[in-house]
Amino acid sequence: MLVVVNPAAGRSALADAVIAALRARGMAPDVYRTQGPGDATRHLAGVAGRYDMVVAAGGDGTLNEVINGLDGHDVTLGLIPAGTTNVLATELGYPSGAAAIAGVLAGGRILPVYLATVNGRRFSMMTGIGYDAWVVAGVDLEQKKRIGKLAYVLSMLRELRRYGSRRYRVRIDGEEHQALSAVITNGRHYGGSYTLTRQADVTQPSLQVVLVQAASRLQFLGMLFMLPLGLVERLWFIRSLAGRDIRVELLEGDAPDPVQADGDTVTQLPADIRVEPRPVRMRVP
Repeated sequence: MLVVVNPAAGRSALADAVIAALRARGMAPDVYRTQGPGDATRHLAGVAGRYDMVVAAGGDGTLNEVINGLDGHDVTLGLIPAGTTNVLATELGYPSGAAAIAGVLAGGRILPVYLATVNGRRFSMMTGIGYDAWVVAGVDLEQKKRIGKLAYVLSMLRELRRYGSRRYRVRIDGEEHQALSAVITNGRHYGGSYTLTRQADVTQPSLQVVLVQAASRLQFLGMLFMLPLGLVERLWFIRSLAGRDIRVELLEGDAPDPVQADGDTVTQLPADIRVEPRPVRMRVP
C-alpha cells in the first residue's frame, strides 16, 4: 500500500492518524508526501506498478492527481478524506474517524467505480462549464487556505454578475441541447454533502448532465438556494439527462472559457467528456 499525502490539505493531520492506525494493525504502508501541484501524478506515473493499493489522502484535487497518475495501472484505490472537500468519499459513505477509515482501507469491500475524462484528463466526480467553472477559476488559493469553503462562496458571489453572458451547445450522445451553465457528474453529490442529482450512480458506466437553462440571474440565484435542499432537478429550467459521450462548446464566438474538474481548472472549451469503459476497484465501507 502507498499513501499519497497532500501536506497542504485542510486536515492533513487526519492522514497521519490513519497511517498510525494502519501500522497499529500490523500493516506497513509506504508514504509519499507531495511537493506541490501535479507532483502526485508525476510520482505515481513512475511507481504505481509496484503497489496493490494506492490511497489518496487529501481533498478532491489530490484525488484527481492520484487517479491521473494511476491511469493505465490496475491498482485498487482508497481514500482518506483530509482536504477541504472530498465529494467521492461522501458519495461512498466513508467514515470521518481515523480508526474507522483505517478499518475500511484494511478490510473494506471492493466496489467497481466508473471514472470519466474531459479532454483526455481523468476526473473522479464532476466537470463543469459556465458559472460552475468560473467560480472555480475565480477562487483565491491563499484565501482558500485560510477560510476553506468560504472562499468558494465569495467567488460565487463575484461571478454571479456574469451569469447569462455566454451560451453553450451541449451534445449528449449526439443529441444537441443548449444551456447557460452545466455540470456533468457521475455521482449524486456536489460541493461536499449537497445533492445535485438523484439519478447519477458511480457504479454505472453513465454520466448525468445537469443543464441550467434559467433565463435570469434571479432564477439562477433561486437554484443556488435550492441546492442545499436537494431539489435542483425539480426546477422547471433544469434538464437532467444521462449520457456517455458529451461535447460542450460555446454557442457563439471562440473566446477562452475554462472547464473545471474535481474543483480545479483543467482545460478550456471545447470539451469532450466520456465515461471510461472499465471501472476502477475502490475500497469502500
